[in-house]
Amino acid sequence: MLGIDIIKNVRIAKAVERFGYHFLNRVYTDYEISLCKMNIECLSGRFAAKEASIKAFSFLFVRRFSFKDFEIVKSKNGSPELRVKDVYLNDFLKAQKLKPFISISHEKEFSVAVCYITREERIC
Repeated sequence: MLGIDIIKNVRIAKAVERFGYHFLNRVYTDYEISLCKMNIECLSGRFAAKEASIKAFSFLFVRRFSFKDFEIVKSKNGSPELRVKDVYLNDFLKAQKLKPFISISHEKEFSVAVCYITREERIC
């Protein structure tokens, strides 16, 4: 399953300017807000990653997802990592041995993200 999203960074800047913490709290977790520290590129990348995740997970489930079902954290090596916040979704992923991966990239005006869900395989 694959999801991709691209967003113009100025859209997030305008939403933050217009709606402030109401927008931030509707889309991002407290962790993401503290991690990004109002950096628009960081917020835009996470927005795109959440949208990409919603698209990828929509192939598995016929249901509506919210932005807060997903959290984009920073792994130990600094790369983005998807944390699924929904308990049922987490249980399903574990039972089906599925693993989601996230990649985020930035350019001056745009942020893009891809979510890829694949089967976990053992490397021995």
